[in-house]
Amino acid sequence: MPQERITYLPKLRERLIEKGVDCTIISMRNAFGNFEDGPSDIELISGFTGSNGQAVVSRDSAILSVDGRYVKQAKEQTNSNEWTIKQFPDFNTQSSIAAVTSKGSKLAIAPYSISYNSYVSITRLAHDLGISVSLLDEDIMPQNLKSNNTVFLVNEENIGESIRDRIDRVRDGISEGEAVLFAEKSTIGWVFGVRLTRATSKKSVLPNCVAIIPKDGRPVIFCDLAVVDTTDVFDIKRLDEFEDVIRSIDCSCRIVCDYSTIPAYFIQTLQNHGLRTADSRNRYSEFFCIKNQTEITNQRKAAEITSLAFIRTLAFAMNERGITELDVAKFFERTISEVPGFVDLSFNCISAFGENTSIVHYIPKPLNNVPITGSGLFLFDAGAHFNNSTTDMTRTIFIGNFDEYPVSREELRKIYTTVLKSVIMFSRLRFPVNTKAYSIDSVARYEVWQAGYDYQFGTGHGVGSYGNVHEPPRISQASQHTIKEDMVFTVEPGIYQQNFGIRLENMLLTTSAGEAAGYMEFETLNHIPFCRDLIEPTMLTSSEIDWLNAYHSDTYHRSIDKLSNDSKAVIDWLTENTKEIEK
Repeated sequence: MPQERITYLPKLRERLIEKGVDCTIISMRNAFGNFEDGPSDIELISGFTGSNGQAVVSRDSAILSVDGRYVKQAKEQTNSNEWTIKQFPDFNTQSSIAAVTSKGSKLAIAPYSISYNSYVSITRLAHDLGISVSLLDEDIMPQNLKSNNTVFLVNEENIGESIRDRIDRVRDGISEGEAVLFAEKSTIGWVFGVRLTRATSKKSVLPNCVAIIPKDGRPVIFCDLAVVDTTDVFDIKRLDEFEDVIRSIDCSCRIVCDYSTIPAYFIQTLQNHGLRTADSRNRYSEFFCIKNQTEITNQRKAAEITSLAFIRTLAFAMNERGITELDVAKFFERTISEVPGFVDLSFNCISAFGENTSIVHYIPKPLNNVPITGSGLFLFDAGAHFNNSTTDMTRTIFIGNFDEYPVSREELRKIYTTVLKSVIMFSRLRFPVNTKAYSIDSVARYEVWQAGYDYQFGTGHGVGSYGNVHEPPRISQASQHTIKEDMVFTVEPGIYQQNFGIRLENMLLTTSAGEAAGYMEFETLNHIPFCRDLIEPTMLTSSEIDWLNAYHSDTYHRSIDKLSNDSKAVIDWLTENTKEIEK
């Protein structure tokens, strides 16, 4: 059940009546604005604290669609008398609209809340259903207050090239008489080097902006936050100046943009001013997906730093008494924040013990914080932003006595080793350049499928260079992203049961396969031991044991000197969990 403080759903319905509409779509947060840190719009109206969801609310119904990671969490956090929980994409926004409306209904959409593609799809659906759709002139969630955060420009030495050169690379792909419009944070952050001076509550370091780059002429970023730095490379203006700028654009100019990421407001405004727009997939995402050598060096260093913090944190969780899930998360943050160049965590730590491990994205908070007592699985997923890189990794360990745990040691070992085999199979993969992401996703799922399980989320995601911790390429069953050399992304399979979950995550770099021309393979960037007590050696092939022993040997020798001043408990934990497995 939701906490008593969640009371905004009745107020939202009052707003619907006030606006003379029957229903509305609520996203996690206004898709463009930069607001004060705090609960997402979805959390305010439902109590759901996950990071991905979409709600359709009418005067008497409310449907929340979430992906497979969050179904259990959403059902536990929302009031079942008020909310119906559906799984996306099987039940999407259009399905929700059809379920809560009838002929003659009026649907209101906030100006920046959905992409233009989604807006077009919804208007088509509305025509079929006999309902009307309107873009509001203001957000229907009035609690959103503009943030007092500020924006600065990154140090170009940390990114390996100048912002001017990056803008020129974009211009090279623009035809005469065209301009390109962006609203995707990772792209704008990469091209213009803009970052937030303090991360948001969701740990984002990238501001919400829209940017336009003409073939000839000065680029402009529109952002409602104050800017610390000045630059002679591009202009930074307020959002309310968007219309003034586009009025000055030659009407013969064509504005190229990705309809799947641009909020509907911007496309409609361009079209209302007589400008032609053209839908084009964001081909510039490849620019930030493919890391330069400076970025790769920085990512390797950051992965090493984060790995050491993980080793210390897992040893702390294993050996300390009287601690809670939140204590472990705070220990990790204290440990890693002492490193020069640390900016913030890249997301709120997933620190889950016992049954909480069954919630894919469980975040401990004061009101749901569980003590780590007795015996059980402990799952820890964390990462950090540094001033030149970002990290994300996960380990699951067992704390306590297997005999005291309701699930047998044999069953836990079987599931853990299945997930480990998935990581190993994926990590050892050799594949052709330009392979599609969906092709390699199935490689990670193979061992999981053979054991009779699956996971309702993607296998991995790209990791930014001091940018979004989740960005392209997506490694999933539906992903059309192309895998190329010098990309950094995660592999994170898992198996979740009703009362527990096991997930493992490494960061990988795509590299040339050397003598095999036209092929790529992976370099594992992070080095954290896997849980020795949860590995069933008889399930591993000889080559898998070779890979695991080499990984653990490398992990030990990379870490032992750097941990020489740490406690005996840390050294013992590292030593025990990197022991060689005999064939």
